[in-house]
Amino acid sequence: MGVLIWKPMPEPVLAPAPRRAARLAGRAGLALTGSAVAAVLLLCLAGPSAAVPALGGDGPPWSFSAAPAATPVILLCAAAIVAGALGTGAGLYALRRGWRPAPGPMLAVSAAAVLALVLVPPAGSTDVLNYAVYGRIAALGHDPYVTAPAWLHAVGDPVGAFAPPAWRNAPSVYGPVATWAQQAASWLGGASMARTVFAWKAMAGLAFLLSALLLDRLAGPGRARRVRAHLLWSLNPLMLWHVVAGGHVDGLGTLLLLGAFLAARRGDLGTGPRGGSGGRGGASGGVGGGLVAGVLLGAAAAVKAPFALAGAGLFWAARRSPATLAATAAGTLAALAAAYATRGPEALANVAGKVASRALADPWRVVAAALGEGPEAAALEGRLALGAAVLAAALLCLRLPAAPSGPLAGPLAGPQAGLQAVRPALACCLGWLLTSPMQHPWYDALLFPLLALMPACRLDGLMLVRGVVTSLVYLPGAVGLLALPPAPLVRWAAEVYRPWVAPLASDVVIACVVALALAGRLGARPLPPGPALPAGAGRADQRTS
Repeated sequence: MGVLIWKPMPEPVLAPAPRRAARLAGRAGLALTGSAVAAVLLLCLAGPSAAVPALGGDGPPWSFSAAPAATPVILLCAAAIVAGALGTGAGLYALRRGWRPAPGPMLAVSAAAVLALVLVPPAGSTDVLNYAVYGRIAALGHDPYVTAPAWLHAVGDPVGAFAPPAWRNAPSVYGPVATWAQQAASWLGGASMARTVFAWKAMAGLAFLLSALLLDRLAGPGRARRVRAHLLWSLNPLMLWHVVAGGHVDGLGTLLLLGAFLAARRGDLGTGPRGGSGGRGGASGGVGGGLVAGVLLGAAAAVKAPFALAGAGLFWAARRSPATLAATAAGTLAALAAAYATRGPEALANVAGKVASRALADPWRVVAAALGEGPEAAALEGRLALGAAVLAAALLCLRLPAAPSGPLAGPLAGPQAGLQAVRPALACCLGWLLTSPMQHPWYDALLFPLLALMPACRLDGLMLVRGVVTSLVYLPGAVGLLALPPAPLVRWAAEVYRPWVAPLASDVVIACVVALALAGRLGARPLPPGPALPAGAGRADQRTS
């Protein structure tokens, strides 16, 4: 009697065969990425300039004292930003067409770049100096949510002497977890701004690399997914510039958020008809995973409040199991309550006060100019921005491409449960990032990791364009444009690019995202069919017994 026996076959790889153009594009992308990182290193090694703040004392971090002029500094910064975005874009183009570099060496190169950027002074922003000042205030026993840096500067403290003037009268607006990290850096650095900044940048670099490892794990066993994650995060010069070279606290929030997604995936959040027992640990595993994911999400939001937006994805993934959903929510609230309970009400008040703030990269700048000045106009702009964020998030929830699926690495079988949360999380975060008047390029540390876990889509190029536009707004970074000598480039950037070109370019990006979403074309354009499958792949093996 004939018996039909099924032999499981490896899932075929349906990627296009590597072409010469794809290989060339991939190599060109890596070359542009390397040149962008090298330009940033050169800028930092040159020492204090319009882009690199003075830290005082000897290293680490180490640099020369070349004192470059403002115009070449701005041009070098701009060239690094544009080359970095082009390099990432070229790599993504090559990846879709079959280029498959080994992920391991990519991660090793990222580690080398991070180490080099940690050892040199920060560039592109003075926020890391603010972190050092707030940490110093906390280390001295004062409350950074009440005590402004002006006090530390007035008493002649060696760290307070370097407090940036623009933020000297502003108490901390960061969450308690960020303050703990800043205080730890101050303990390590003592009464030295240079050593405190170095300790903070070491922490930021470590968080960046750990995030890269978590992304590599979340991407699954497929090489294409892993390479995509490293292109959009580990080797993305925009993120290396802002998170590592600039030392922004957003990198710490990213690490905690990705930890929440990994906990959700390992706990099988949302699998089975009712969050059931299709994977390891069953229902109890889902509840435990939801609790851990919620705690990590709350900790990320206690670094910076916008990271809470990604919780929409985790709650959506857990929606089929009331117990898991309740555990996720309880973990989030418990972490936030525990963090803010260590501070006074000023901590929450300072964070809430940022809601109505506007930044240089405000996409509503042209609209705000038409509305005029005054509290009523500002309130109207805030309502418009909030409504636009909600509508954009809802539209993206409906129109974003489906999250990736497929078998996981390791003993856990079934769909990639943790990645069910990525799509709604990206929709909510992107809806806010596109439309918020409070825009900074380092906020994209919330965006690029989520985008890296999604399939290739037209958002890739648009977000790179957006990253370039907002990054150029903040050049040179350490010295305001109005404080620089009135060179033609400086005048054009201050009088034309910041108030008109950048906001209009951001508006064009928003319009493109909305138009593509309405047309259902956010997904990447289909490629020509790949090579034929091996003979007999996926077929049943017939034997007679």
